[in-house]
Amino acid sequence: MLQRDAFIQEITKRLEKDKKIYFLSADFGAAALDTLREKFPNNFLHCGISEQAMLDVAAGLALEGNKVFVYAMAPFISLRSIEQTKCGAGLMNLPICILSVGIGLGYADAGPTHYSTEDFACIRSIVGSSIYTPSDVNLTKMIAHEMLESPKFSYIRLDREVLPDLAPQISGNEYKEGYKIFGEINEKKIVLISHGKMIHKCLEIQKTNPNKLSCIDLFRSKPFPNSLPKKLSSCQGIVVVDEQTPSGNLSSCVFEGLSEQNIFPKIITKCLPEMYFYENGGREFLLNKFGLSSNDILEATKKIA
Repeated sequence: MLQRDAFIQEITKRLEKDKKIYFLSADFGAAALDTLREKFPNNFLHCGISEQAMLDVAAGLALEGNKVFVYAMAPFISLRSIEQTKCGAGLMNLPICILSVGIGLGYADAGPTHYSTEDFACIRSIVGSSIYTPSDVNLTKMIAHEMLESPKFSYIRLDREVLPDLAPQISGNEYKEGYKIFGEINEKKIVLISHGKMIHKCLEIQKTNPNKLSCIDLFRSKPFPNSLPKKLSSCQGIVVVDEQTPSGNLSSCVFEGLSEQNIFPKIITKCLPEMYFYENGGREFLLNKFGLSSNDILEATKKIA
């Protein structure tokens, strides 16, 4: 199941008993979206390709005490409407939940206008935002439950692909912490940190050398988990893997979180290059071409000694 459909299904279920929920969309084309619209037409607003106006409508609904979810493609909901996000959800501290689909190179077949390689940095810069990047459907549902129970200004980065389930699944306590550790962390271990689609690539790499490598799925990157720096203080080094360009990406987030507690392990970043590129041909093709293949990541771990 797609993460988008899983999240929308949870909203649809809650609408059975809570009519103070509104779902705003700039897009059609999802089966789960059709079900929500047909069952609860008074709680669904199709705003068209007008993400800026959609965020303003969301702000008005939130000011009236409603739980508001907005949904659109990642490159447009993050960048086109960033001023409205700042002035509504940010400045007025409104509990608007933004569902962003197709993060990173998710729309690899659509070209550079549809690549979402800066959304993380843009939304992270807005005061008061919380950022989640789920790695499977189970985690997506947990995030949906949190947003329905305790609405807040949040940016949920959903993948366009069907991602496999993590094993073992994230527990309730791990969810509260904001991350899951795969393997042990000690002075002999190099830790791969990522989220979303890329954590699955990291876990496959870990299997090649489990005695040397551990992984962390940092699914809630903002606010940064307070308990994580101390756990990372004993590791041999860190490789942060992110399907974003360098400025303000997940590696920046990790470094800032560690430095606040005066913890400075060796950190290597594996991300997309600082450039616009015009190739398409599939997501894996692009990842391989621009330095995020499994072999590229594995080679990065060898630079930590």
